[in-house]
Amino acid sequence: MSKRSERRLKWGLSIGVIVASIVIAGVLVATKQEPPRAEKPLEGTLVEVIQIDTSRHAVDLHAKGTVVPAMEVMLQPEVGGRVTWQSGELVPGGRFKKDQPILKVDPRDYKLAVESAKSQVRSARLELTLERRRGEVAKREWESFGKMDATDEQRALAQREPQLEAMRLALRAAQSSLDKAALDLKRTTLRAPFNAMVVTESVDPGQLISPQTTVARLVGTDEYHVQVSVPVASLRTIRARSEDGPGSPASIVQRVGQGTIERQGEVIRQLPDLDPGGAMARILVRIEKPLGKKGELPLLLGSFVDVATEAQPINDAIRVPRVALRNGRNVYVMNAQNLLEIREVDIAWSEPDSVLVTGGLGPNERVVISRIATPIPNMLLRTAQPTPKPSEPEPSEPAAQAAP
Repeated sequence: MSKRSERRLKWGLSIGVIVASIVIAGVLVATKQEPPRAEKPLEGTLVEVIQIDTSRHAVDLHAKGTVVPAMEVMLQPEVGGRVTWQSGELVPGGRFKKDQPILKVDPRDYKLAVESAKSQVRSARLELTLERRRGEVAKREWESFGKMDATDEQRALAQREPQLEAMRLALRAAQSSLDKAALDLKRTTLRAPFNAMVVTESVDPGQLISPQTTVARLVGTDEYHVQVSVPVASLRTIRARSEDGPGSPASIVQRVGQGTIERQGEVIRQLPDLDPGGAMARILVRIEKPLGKKGELPLLLGSFVDVATEAQPINDAIRVPRVALRNGRNVYVMNAQNLLEIREVDIAWSEPDSVLVTGGLGPNERVVISRIATPIPNMLLRTAQPTPKPSEPEPSEPAAQAAP
């Protein structure tokens, strides 16, 4: 076979293989079976939900307050004179127990007044005794005249009865003068009217003082008060002390550096006016033993404190975390069909991390606490946990309006 014939044979075989391959490929394509198509199920937006329920909730009203004294006096003497002695505690920060001496005024003039008043009392008693004897003599003389035609007034004058009554009144006046002199002598020692602490003092030994002189400013140490500003709407939830029972308990905290001073108190009354700094009502909280035990830090007057007052419990309320609130008063609910519902709720109480809802939500509902980029009513939702297949609801008007 010639070389030309061999070349033609090779070309013919190559073309034949190519044609056969094309034919086989066409047959395979023509006879290939279509794979079964499965519809991809519609998946909702992935959200995180919490299950809620109604119950009775104890709540606390958190507010700010100012510590003020429960008892405060500007101490002034009742008699004048020169100061002969004063207590070493009569300095700012000094403390006195009730009836403890604070200072003494020179008592010599008042002792002399007592002695003079005693003399007057003795003289009046002597005059009264003499007048009684005179009256007895006059009565016997009157009876010796026998029966006489005289008025009761004439008879009383004849028997010296008016003079006897005058002596009795003179003795009573003398005794009153003695009591007054003794009281003034007692007042030369100025005493603490109650358990107190000195805020300011303004006298020194040797100083001449009068009843118009302010000796010191004292505040009571047995109890302090805290004036607390609260919203007017919160007054109905706070119970003030009355004849029917004690007031709402309160916890008072004063922050001192890295530590705190804590005391317990009781709401005793509601003040009749609003806070001058704003339209806030004011309540008064009573604190017993504000200075604490020995070694403890005392509660400081004039300081701003945090007050947590126990309010009346709220029944049939649902606690909802603040992260679930939308636009202040709305929440997202995943209903039984796994569809989104946007509800407006009634907030009965606000707390730092949650709110108590009394309307707009029911028990055992699922509240969405995660964010939804584009919330649309009746959009399909899902959770990370498997949920039962929802029943097919009838399309509502909002769903029809939201459908593209």
